[in-house]
Amino acid sequence: MTQPIDFAARQQVEGFARLISDPNSHPLYPDLQPWKPASGHDFRGPSPVARTHDWFRPEAAGEPDLVWETAPAPAAVDTTFSFVGESADLPENVYPGNQATLYANEQPVLTFDLGIRQGRRWSADEWALDFAPRQVSASVDGYHRQFAGRGNSGIYRLAAPATALTAGQPLRLKVALAPQRSDVITWFGVRQRTDVLEMTAQTNAEQIAQLQQEIINLKRLVGGLARRAYPELFADRLETEHVIVYTNGNKHVHVPDLVQLQNGDLLVAIREATEHLSNDGQLITVRSKDGGKTWGERQVLREAPLTDERDFGLNQLADGALLCAEWPNRKYDARGFYYNGTPPVTGRKMAMYVGRSHDNGYTWEWPDEPLDPAPYLYSITSEHMVELPSGRLLMANYFTRHGGSRILGVNILASDDKGYTWRELAAPADMPDVSLCEPALERTKSGRLICLMRNQTGPEYYQSNSDDDGATWSPARPCGVTGHANPASLVTLPDGTVLCVHGQRGDPCAMYVVASYDDGATWDMAHRKVIRDDLPNFDMTYPSAVLLPDGRVFTVYYYNMFGRFFIAGDFFRWER
Repeated sequence: MTQPIDFAARQQVEGFARLISDPNSHPLYPDLQPWKPASGHDFRGPSPVARTHDWFRPEAAGEPDLVWETAPAPAAVDTTFSFVGESADLPENVYPGNQATLYANEQPVLTFDLGIRQGRRWSADEWALDFAPRQVSASVDGYHRQFAGRGNSGIYRLAAPATALTAGQPLRLKVALAPQRSDVITWFGVRQRTDVLEMTAQTNAEQIAQLQQEIINLKRLVGGLARRAYPELFADRLETEHVIVYTNGNKHVHVPDLVQLQNGDLLVAIREATEHLSNDGQLITVRSKDGGKTWGERQVLREAPLTDERDFGLNQLADGALLCAEWPNRKYDARGFYYNGTPPVTGRKMAMYVGRSHDNGYTWEWPDEPLDPAPYLYSITSEHMVELPSGRLLMANYFTRHGGSRILGVNILASDDKGYTWRELAAPADMPDVSLCEPALERTKSGRLICLMRNQTGPEYYQSNSDDDGATWSPARPCGVTGHANPASLVTLPDGTVLCVHGQRGDPCAMYVVASYDDGATWDMAHRKVIRDDLPNFDMTYPSAVLLPDGRVFTVYYYNMFGRFFIAGDFFRWER
């Protein structure tokens, strides 16, 4: 009978000393500043991490494996190598999970499970691997799976036999993912910590500080869930009826845009992709024929290889034509790396295309050439157009300048031929030190145009108004409505009340509605209502609202929870 391995009785060596190769550090155009996800925190706080292949990028031939070296083994005796590792959390009630194979000096030595939250040990011949968890993820813990990815982390101890070691030499370790089940996001990472065996005041202080942050986050999440469970106890909470519009496994679905068609259907356009930033974004639609109670008929509206179909807005004209203004993001290389600059790509230009449907969105016609963004580098829309009584169409865009400036501005385009051609009419916001984007445009009962702009440089939306059909605009100024890093949606009620439905990416991550009773001159923030404030992290909202025939407002938005992304909708009535 094989004797159990005593990890503590062996020679103790640090299990990480030097990273050899990282499959996620080989973009095709490194000089263009490729974006890389943040490493998140392990149980001691922030630290560099190297992971197996990013799940949101396509596999490319020739990419290296995740390989690192241990510290040298002083003697060729049975040894325990200790390192900090982590793996993507396995969702609840999923079995079996995925596995990975551990190699030592290019030889496979054992296979181990990923995503587990409890201590476990795996053995094969003279090798063994022990996992002692120190921090676990949960499906509602609020950490973004791409932007601040973190997993179940802890100390891995590898028991290696003396026969595999050479005195004074390191062990070369490699982790390769076994064939994966497609419904679970999977990765393994090694933290680049070289002091795992140390227990000092510094390492203890790091763990205490991270534990404090975990407790703060836990209290925030419990508070949000409790408020969701007992809405009747909060006077500022709006009574709503909730519905799930769309979800699709692990797919990232977001930035919905809603239009109510003349035949009574509700149509929602959605970006669906592997992740928030990935080069496989499709523009899809789902439809409701019963006033939003049930949803189906998923259709692909727009897709292309190596393209992220990303920003869009729907609008049905008085003559029944349905327009979709759409901007394809091609800031990716063939390996799926995203860049701050623009890599040399082929295919459609990164500019606005206005598609057209004559059958309520079942089939579409798209032009070969996009709108000319001149004099700007890019000019992008993400909200509804406005059709004036004259038939002129107005589209609020945000633009980027040539020269690499990060300051965004807002302009208004006009079309006098039902959206076939466009020209710039005005620029309500073009300021050197304030970055504004993703404008909402609404024509009120009086005929005033309100343009409400997401503020990238401060907490309040900026607003500009026009009383001459968009020819001239008031200076853009903060309007008093707070909505950190999120666009708004505007709806005019029959009595002239203007509602602003908006999100907030902060604490809490929430969605609100606030009214203006004076044509947008002021907003009644003292009586702002909460639609929901239980959302666990910042990848959420982008509301799009319409007024229904029965007087209710219906707003769609997105959020993520339990490791999945959802397009949701809420119905409500507004009472002053």
